[in-house]
Amino acid sequence: MHNHSLFTKAACMVAVLIAIAALSIGAAQAKSWDKKETRNIVIIGDRVVDIAYNLGVVPAAMGVRCSLWPLCDKIKTQAQPLGCPRCLSHGKRDKLFNFIKKNKVKQVIIEKSDPYCILNPDVDPLDSVEDLQKMGMDIKYVDFTKGVVPAIEQTADLLDKKKAGKELIEKYNKAVAKLTQKTKGVNLAKKVVILNGIYQQGTGKVFIEVEVPGGYSDQFILEPLGCKNVGEALVAKGKKPTNGHVTIRKLDGLAKAKPDVIVITGDSTAVQKALAKAKAQNSELCAIPVYSLPKYIDSSVIERPQIVSKWFWALN
Repeated sequence: MHNHSLFTKAACMVAVLIAIAALSIGAAQAKSWDKKETRNIVIIGDRVVDIAYNLGVVPAAMGVRCSLWPLCDKIKTQAQPLGCPRCLSHGKRDKLFNFIKKNKVKQVIIEKSDPYCILNPDVDPLDSVEDLQKMGMDIKYVDFTKGVVPAIEQTADLLDKKKAGKELIEKYNKAVAKLTQKTKGVNLAKKVVILNGIYQQGTGKVFIEVEVPGGYSDQFILEPLGCKNVGEALVAKGKKPTNGHVTIRKLDGLAKAKPDVIVITGDSTAVQKALAKAKAQNSELCAIPVYSLPKYIDSSVIERPQIVSKWFWALN
C-alpha cells in the first residue's frame, strides 16, 4: 500500500513536470512565432513557404496544400491561403488575381518540384506563370529538383536572409546526419495501419481516413525503416482513394489487417472512439500499440528529420 502511494505521488510529479515543460515549449514557440516577418509577396508551393517560415518570413498570401499540411494551420494566421496549387493549376485563379490587385503585390515566388505532389502528379505550381506574367508580376523560382539545401540557399537569397539561410542549412544538415546515423541499416519489419482522424466542429460528425499504400508515409518513413503499410485491408474493394486516403466509418477491417502498430494522425480523439468500439468487439486488438504521430506529406521539408525520428522512436 505504501509503495503504491509512493508510485502514485511520483507519477503525479512526473505529470506536473511534463505539463510545465509543455507550457515552456509552448511559450517558446509563441515567442518564436511573434518574430515572423510578413512580406507583401505571394508564394506558391508548400516547400518554399516552409523554408521561408523557418527563415523568419511569412508571405502575405500563399498557394499551398492547407487541407493536407498540418503546419498550414499555424502559418495561415498570418498568410492568406489562396487555394491549393491543384486548384491554381486547373484555372481557379480568381482569388489569387484579386489578392494581388487589392494588395498591390509585385512579386510571386513559385516552387519548382518534380513531382510537386506524388498523390496528384498532374499538379504543377508553374501552370500559373503565364497569367501572372500578363499581370506584370516579378516572378522568381525556387528549384527543389537539386535538393533541399540548394533550395534553402535560393530562398534565403530571394528574401535577403543569407545569414539566417546559412544557420538554417547548418541546423538542417545536423538533423539529417543525426537521423541517418540513427536509422542506418534499420529494418523494423513492422506492419502499420495509419488512421487520420477528422472531427467536424459544426456538425459533430467524426470521420476516419485510412492512408493507403504508396503515399508520403510509405515513401519517406515506413519503407526507409523497413515497415509495411497494411491499411488497404480496411478499405472496401473498388473504393478509390482521394489524396492518398479512403474515408471509413468503422474499423472492422483491423483484425484482418493484423497490424503490429496503429498510427493516428490528425484528430486523435476521433480515431480513439472508433478504436474503443472495435476493441470492445474484438479483444485481440487491445494488444496492438497505438501512437499519435505527426503527419508528413513532404511539405515540412525542414522538419522532416524530426518527424521521421519521432516515428522511428515510436515504431522501434
